Amino acid sequence: MLVKFWGVHGSLPRPGPSTLKYGGNTPCVEVRCGKNLIIFDAGSGIRELGEDMVRRRRVGEIHETNITGHIFFSHLHWDHVQGFPFFAPAFQNSNEFHLYAVRGLNSTIHRIMSDQMDQPNFPITLKDMGAALFFHDLNSGDTVTIDEVVVRAERVNHPGGCFGYRVESGEKIMIYASDTEIVEEIDPRVVEFARNADLLIHDGMFTPEQYHGIGDDFSRESWGHSTWEGAVRTAVAAAAKHLVIFHHGNDDATVQEIERKARERFPKTTAAYEGLEIEIY
Repeated sequence: MLVKFWGVHGSLPRPGPSTLKYGGNTPCVEVRCGKNLIIFDAGSGIRELGEDMVRRRRVGEIHETNITGHIFFSHLHWDHVQGFPFFAPAFQNSNEFHLYAVRGLNSTIHRIMSDQMDQPNFPITLKDMGAALFFHDLNSGDTVTIDEVVVRAERVNHPGGCFGYRVESGEKIMIYASDTEIVEEIDPRVVEFARNADLLIHDGMFTPEQYHGIGDDFSRESWGHSTWEGAVRTAVAAAAKHLVIFHHGNDDATVQEIERKARERFPKTTAAYEGLEIEIY
């Protein structure tokens, strides 16, 4: 299982000098399990993934005539869908993509993707995309089997509803838990969901001081995001092997300090950055 990060920042893109090290694109994570392509979220980072796929196909690194991919959305807030209209492979007639998201958010994945590309929001409609697109609404606990890979959805704590995903390929386990809020205590559902994960990708958007509004009198409680401490406590309780802190909400200097402090408590911690590749053997 090969995991690559294309977008790691949260809430809105943040390009510029303050995010050169970790990156300012919003969430997108590529997972390759053999020939299977699985993508988590379609924030602005998916544009970079799409450009890379087109390049690799052009130079012969991708040999398939028809690319089939599976895109799982944690939820449908704009920072997790805004990159899809710029995903080049979705405009190629020979390709096929399956899109999955939470059922029952007063909308569907098909409607959200259509609306964001409707006038006056965008000049090209969803129907103008050349690839075959299939839309799937999921309930918590649902599983999707893609050849030998099993992806399970689980509700996490975020306003409006959100899924974490557990990917199992052979004996290897990866957890994608962006946009989940750990308050004072760890969430037992997430801990059980992430039990013995080889890789746990977990929201760690804020420092504890930011979360509680210490210093700026601006609390981030109930926003649906965790502190790095919450991510570490979850990793420890779940006996995860490797923690990746994700969905950053700070500049490079602060993210680097978050990584340093997290490693003091959980040494196998990495702050996600664009271009990071992790292979799970």
